[in-house]
Amino acid sequence: MANLFIASPHGFCFGINRAIDLARETREKYSEDIYFLGELVHNQHVVDWLESELKIRTVQSIDQIPRGSVVIIRAHGAPPQTYNQAVAKGLTIVDASCPLVLKSHQTVSKFSSQNKKIIFLCNSITHDETIGVVGENPYLVTPVVISDISTLDIPDPQNCIVMTQTTLSTLETKDALDFLKNKYPQITIMPHICQATSDRQNAIIELVKTCTLVIIVGSSTSANSNSLQKVAESVGVKSFIIDNASEINYKWFAGHQNIAISSGASTPESILEEVVQKINEIIHQ
Repeated sequence: MANLFIASPHGFCFGINRAIDLARETREKYSEDIYFLGELVHNQHVVDWLESELKIRTVQSIDQIPRGSVVIIRAHGAPPQTYNQAVAKGLTIVDASCPLVLKSHQTVSKFSSQNKKIIFLCNSITHDETIGVVGENPYLVTPVVISDISTLDIPDPQNCIVMTQTTLSTLETKDALDFLKNKYPQITIMPHICQATSDRQNAIIELVKTCTLVIIVGSSTSANSNSLQKVAESVGVKSFIIDNASEINYKWFAGHQNIAISSGASTPESILEEVVQKINEIIHQ
């Protein structure tokens, strides 16, 4: 009989809980129309629930929000020009940006004011966090997909700061930063992977010492969920990422004695519980 181990910690992090709490408080406080600017968090289950429960509509640009409304900035943050556009349109701004993401913005603002060049390592240049951070100073901040660093050329390394997206794979990031430091000893490294991301990945790293299969419950658009899967596979363990229990494939579990499961920082506990229940039915039948 196979065994299923649930990673601890897993699921909602501080930043996600804070964003959801702010959404609830905003609905209680304002009678005006309220809009999320982009998905509050990268999980459609949460977005659908918030829209249904709180009657808050999700839009993709300030242009879609009527004057006099309330706008909630997503947990991943937004570039300064977004705030300026909201103010110019007379919107009430509720900022649900994760404080750790805001710290990255502040760091970029500080060093760009010193005319430092900044390399922002990310998993995608179109990720919401990347767009927000780069928007602090698009002339001095260059987004670089972490898998592309071998082709990166830094002509002035002593005047360059390397930062990271908060939800990258810790193992991949360590390799990338070691590579850059060896190639450019004069470069300044300032990693910004958040503690919640590190803790959840470390829990997976610990479990795969005895588990041969990992299931990650999270959205395919969630950077931290994808990083959990990447961490598992980087240490040689087969891993799958699924959005919900309906995506489970019975064939995955054949021949595996110990199975690990975790969920991304924006995945509701109820979705994880449904997946756990279905997997237990499969491995115990």
